[in-house]
Amino acid sequence: MNRFFLIVSAAIIFVSCSKMDEKPLQGSDTLLAKPMTQELMQGIQTPRDTATGLLVDQARFRTPEHEALLKRFEPLQVVNIFHDFRPLRKPGITQNQVDSFDRAKKITTDELKAILEEGDKLGWSKH
Repeated sequence: MNRFFLIVSAAIIFVSCSKMDEKPLQGSDTLLAKPMTQELMQGIQTPRDTATGLLVDQARFRTPEHEALLKRFEPLQVVNIFHDFRPLRKPGITQNQVDSFDRAKKITTDELKAILEEGDKLGWSKH
């Protein structure tokens, strides 16, 4: 009977030690794992400003929330953070990796997402 408990205890300890502690990011955080691609819609007219009649460049258009997240950064900081995150930006990135990057750069995950979105819109991920 003692051998049975010993074997069961050893098996439980072995199984509990072999579990992975780091979980990959959820599917909703794909921006952190791969660049955002924008579908170019051909044949659809680009929107015009009703007051001036000028074309609106969607690559330069940002929401107020996006602007607020990027407000505290200089343009060079945005470029540096985008390119520093590039080696980590791959499928299978863990939340621990993102958190340690955020702590090292002193930014939040939302700011990181805004920076990555900005860089993708401007085509930095293609280089």
